[in-house]
Amino acid sequence: MKPILEYSSFRTFLLDYYKERHEFGFTWRDFAKIAGYSSPVFLKLVCDAKANLSELGVERVASAIGLVGVDLQYFRALVRYEQEKDSKKRETFWKELRCLAKENSFHLVGEEQYDYYASWRHPVLRELVSVLPSAKPVELANLFVEETSAAEVRKALSVLLQTGFLKEQNGKFSVVEKSVSTGILEPGKLAIRNMHHQMGELALKALENVEPSERDVSGLTMGISKNAYQRIVEETAAFRRRLAAIAMESEGEERVYRMNLQFFPLTKANRRKSNEN
Repeated sequence: MKPILEYSSFRTFLLDYYKERHEFGFTWRDFAKIAGYSSPVFLKLVCDAKANLSELGVERVASAIGLVGVDLQYFRALVRYEQEKDSKKRETFWKELRCLAKENSFHLVGEEQYDYYASWRHPVLRELVSVLPSAKPVELANLFVEETSAAEVRKALSVLLQTGFLKEQNGKFSVVEKSVSTGILEPGKLAIRNMHHQMGELALKALENVEPSERDVSGLTMGISKNAYQRIVEETAAFRRRLAAIAMESEGEERVYRMNLQFFPLTKANRRKSNEN
């Protein structure tokens, strides 16, 4: 079983701990008893994400496993991170986990995604250097519509190199892969949420600062059913794939563009009508 500092889910950690001992006759009842729970299946429910650990429960389980020192600190932070619903608080706990892992020379799965999506400048620069591989930071900074300094560009380039999204050889940058997927790793999702905020703010600024001939902004307000919602989501996904294919086939890139696709409710569900059907 790998060290706890390599885990990004306390539920997975507990399940691995159980499985390793189950081969020698260890049961969920045994685990619950050692941790001080009367329900023989409570910890199984926790591992299945059907129950949560209280602050007291965290200490009970940690004691049952024998966690001490930094392992105990990490377990506490990991439980808070995974059980927290508020995205800003989750991000704070994620940073605490990263700090503990880094201090003890461990690497967390999802760190590269998190760092890549932490700033809107990262994907923009990644596209820019693909067509201007030898450009200096000050030249790249001058190409941004949003005011950007050479220092900010240098910092962003450093992140892209460290996370493996760019490589540098003889003063020239090159993109490691043509496309980037958001994937399903939770740390990446935290940063993606923040990036959507950043890109949304840039879209608002573009309404005032970019000529209408160089931008396209439109919207549609409609009343729909749950089934229609799902169909539209699927159609939007297919549309994004078609756009990505067009961009992949594009040659002689001149500018970096961003398209925000936003589809969200403006009213609460009409429960009365649903009940009548």
